[in-house]
Amino acid sequence: MSKPLKLLFSFLMITALCFGFADIYFPLETLDLERLHIFLFNLCSGGTIILLFSENRGRLSFRTGSFLVLSLFYALSAFLELYPVTILLSLVLAGIVESIRVESFSLFPKNFFSLTETVSAKFHQASLLCLSIGLVFSSLVIVNNEYLHLVHMEKLVLNTFFLGFSFPLSLITLSVIFSMIRANSDSVTGIVSMVCFWVINLGVITFFIFILLERFYPQIAVTLALFAAVVTVLILYARLGQRLQQKQFLSSGIGFLVVTAVSGIAYILFQMAPGYDSEQTRWLLRLHTFASLYGWNLCGLAVICRFRDFPISLHSGMVISIHWLTALVLAPLGTFFPVAAILAVAGYFFIVFALFFSSNGQGVQ
Repeated sequence: MSKPLKLLFSFLMITALCFGFADIYFPLETLDLERLHIFLFNLCSGGTIILLFSENRGRLSFRTGSFLVLSLFYALSAFLELYPVTILLSLVLAGIVESIRVESFSLFPKNFFSLTETVSAKFHQASLLCLSIGLVFSSLVIVNNEYLHLVHMEKLVLNTFFLGFSFPLSLITLSVIFSMIRANSDSVTGIVSMVCFWVINLGVITFFIFILLERFYPQIAVTLALFAAVVTVLILYARLGQRLQQKQFLSSGIGFLVVTAVSGIAYILFQMAPGYDSEQTRWLLRLHTFASLYGWNLCGLAVICRFRDFPISLHSGMVISIHWLTALVLAPLGTFFPVAAILAVAGYFFIVFALFFSSNGQGVQ
């Protein structure tokens, strides 16, 4: 990936984090700054990187370049609540994603049911399919909520669906992780990997449905299943993953994913408690969000962007330690204390530039 392109993605990711705090300290009466926080990281940066990885190029093609530009307009239109523009752009963006998915795989995702296809390829296609479906579903929610008003559900709101754009990033990272686990489809490891694929994908879909229906006990059951699948992936990767420098960053990323699972279960339990007050658990929700977006997802995107560059010259242990401090301590504290927010942005700036711009060479462990 070229230096200007890495600079662009770095700028978008750091700006996304800044908007995560902007909504707290500089709130707007009618507009939701958190939407820019979500879109710039998950859709504009993450979505484009997924397409780049799928096309197997180190530069923007016409399709990926168009996706990046149009996703920025999509983010702006959703932020300004220009919903007719948002609907049109979502369909165009979904078309771009589908054109790349069909070219790379097939129109019908038959490899999901293949016993010979690698789990890595399954996760890869699932990432693209999830991205395009997410774009279409978001437009349908806009049509329902703003124009037709056919379905009335408290959780059927745009921000709930917009958060779903982080799931394609998780799937593409899992694709990279399983590409480093050598296992035949008929081996025990291959079967376990296949089970993890289905539990994670069906689990997230089911969990999302239970969120919309506000069913708490089923949410806990599904979350526990997802937690078990994530822990299984961590064990498989720790034992069978190739011993490469990027393994440290991806293992750290899975650690963040475990944190999101635990914090998610805790958040559901708090919601079930008598006299639940959302303000009392705002810190936990922020911890969950930062661990997911700027912990787990960043690890995956950074490894993908430097996929052909490893090993890179940096002290992996130090960068990972600062990453955990920033994502799990400074960033959540930053939602309450302005000084912590400034430190979180500074720490994140260091992490992004260390991961994206460290020179090629022998990795310093």
